[in-house]
Order: sequence, then structure tokens, then C-alpha cells
Amino acid sequence: MAKKVFLVTWMVVCVVLLYGKVGFTADTVKIGVLVPLSGVAAQGGLEMKMGIEMAAAEKKTLLGKPIELIVEDTQVKPPVAISKAEKLVFKDGCISLIGVFSSGVGLAIAKNIDKLKVPFLTTHVMTTEFYGLHKWVFRCGQLANDQTAVGNVKAILETPDLKKRNYYVLAHDYAWGHDAAERFIKLAKENGIKIANENYDKAPLDTKDWSSYISKIKASGADGVYIALITNVIPVFAKQAYDFGIQKTAKIVTAAAPGPVELEAGGEACYGIFGVSDWSWDVNTPKSDAWEKAFWEKYKVIPSDAACHSYVGAMNLFNAIEKAKSTDVDKISDALRGISFDGPYGVVRISAKDNCARNDAVLTETMAAPPNPYGAKVYMKVLKTYKAEELGPPE
Repeated sequence: MAKKVFLVTWMVVCVVLLYGKVGFTADTVKIGVLVPLSGVAAQGGLEMKMGIEMAAAEKKTLLGKPIELIVEDTQVKPPVAISKAEKLVFKDGCISLIGVFSSGVGLAIAKNIDKLKVPFLTTHVMTTEFYGLHKWVFRCGQLANDQTAVGNVKAILETPDLKKRNYYVLAHDYAWGHDAAERFIKLAKENGIKIANENYDKAPLDTKDWSSYISKIKASGADGVYIALITNVIPVFAKQAYDFGIQKTAKIVTAAAPGPVELEAGGEACYGIFGVSDWSWDVNTPKSDAWEKAFWEKYKVIPSDAACHSYVGAMNLFNAIEKAKSTDVDKISDALRGISFDGPYGVVRISAKDNCARNDAVLTETMAAPPNPYGAKVYMKVLKTYKAEELGPPE
């Protein structure tokens, strides 16, 4: 019997030495931040990280202890992200995971959530598969693909110059791009919007030369382009399309907000991109203006949609942990369902029905920026606001 007790004790010691203490330490509450900090989505990942840092700096403590963010680079690769998530939970002792840029990465982590046994809140995954996916999996940040499609179809129908056009659809070749393109095509057809290529083009994530796709757009005769390309690639595509003269005859509508850093690099070539998203620094409310000012003072970079909705998602997570008064996965998850945060783009509520956010969104068009504190030359001008109830889904 004594030998058995000794062996069990030795096994416990080995686990602690190998993985460290699980849970939160006596000094801090640890939150695991999963974002891409290398590769094609690195700029977007950096902006997400900044937004989450802003929330942690504002909140300061959880359960009476300082917040400690532990950041890992997912490289936008599911196997890497799963390995990093396991390290954050089992070695670092994080009580929750937040972030994640890619739908493919988000779905991979969600499939492993029973093993990880912590709440996972994505601020960027847009696939509709996240609705009600798991009791410990949440979305609060970027609009879902169905919400974006509803907003963009409404915008096209309400804008005469967009409504009359025939749209060529181009998407990144992974879970998010497929879902975004297919949602738009289905809803567009139901509402009489013309689609030039129902069998839409799928571009690899590492595509840098868009000339072959642009040539196909020109050959199709389409005078509208609907793109489901990741945030930071949108201005790159727009610049190359501009060089081919696409914008002389066609309008671009996007399923994701373009990145501000790349918009600056694209300059005039990036004018005239329409799309529905959570936020733009042209949202002029006291809370939005205050957040922009704080973000600029901290980072000296143009405030972005990715940073803003990551901040909002983090605030909802942090407030849920406080509400739960616990690090228990079920108690935090119960607190997340139905929680809301009134921030830079109004009230953002996580639905108790499906664990996903409901919030207002704005239709924007990129154009030359007016004088601004950030020195930005291009910005997303707000044209209209859509209420959460208009975007759905119904509850």
C-alpha cells in the first residue's frame, strides 16, 4: 500500500514539474491569447493583440488579482494552434483562451475543447459553424458570415449604383472564405442580385500575385466584385486590381473590413471599397472617440476594426469571469451567456441561445481621409448603421 501511495505521489510531482501548476497562480489570473503574429495575417494578429491588451489594461484585475496575458503565435495553422492552446492551458495555467484569426484554426480548437476544459472566446472567427457549437465555445467580435452577408446584400439593394451590377465572387480557399462566399451568393440570388460565377474562385491563402484572378474578372464582363479575402490582403488585391484598371468599371464589396495599415500602402487604389463591419474610426460617439484616443496614445498606430472588436470581446470575457466569481469553466461559460458590454460600437451581447454575439454594424466606403490625428490618408467612411435585429440571426 505504501509503495502504491509513493508511486501516485511521484506521478503527481512529475506532472507538476513537466506542465506547471494548472489554474491561476497566487499572483495573477492568466488568460491565453492566440493570434497570428507571423505569416500573411500577422498585421491583423498584432491588431487583435493590441485590442485585448487595451481591455486588460482597462480592467486591471480579475478576482482580485492582476490579469496576465500570455500570447502565442498560431501561424494560422490548426496543428500549431492546438499545440499552443495545450501549452497555454496545461503548462501556463491559463483559465481561458481568447483571440484566433482563422475559422479553420477556431474550429480545430473548438474540436479539442473537451480536452482543454476552459472557455474559448474567439474575437475573429466568422464561420456560421460557431453558432451553438459547444457550451464552452463563444464568439464575440467580428460579425459572422451570415450577418455580414445580410448587411452587404441590404447595402447593395439600397444603393442604386451597386444594385445594378453583376458580381464576380473571389474567396480565400479555407473554411471562412467558403462560408462567406456561399452565404453571399445564396442570399444575393434570393434577392435578385446577379452573380457572374456561382462556382466562385478560390485562392490559396499564400497568394501574392492576383493577376490570374483579375484577368478572369475582366474576361467575365462583371462590373462588380465580391471578395471574401482576409483583412490584410484586401488592400493588396485592390492595388493590383487598380493597376489592371478594374476599378474604372467595377465596384468592390468585401466580406471583411480592410486593414488600415495596408489601406495606407494602397492609397488611391483602395478608394471605393464597400462593406459592412463592426466599426470604423469614423463612428463618432463619445465612447468610440474615447477608445480611439486611448488606442492612439498607447500604440501610435491607426485604430482598426480588428483591434476594436478584440477589445470588446475581451471586455465581455473579463466581465464574465468577474460575474462568475470563479475560474470554473462551467461557471464562466454560464456567465458569458447573455452578458453584454456597451463600448465603442454600442451594446454587444452574447446570445444565451447560441453563444454568439449580436450587435449593430456599419456600412462603410473607403475614400480619401479628412484631416485626422492619425495622419491617415485613407479611411472607412460610415454610410449607414444596421441594427443588430436587422442582421440576425433571430433568437
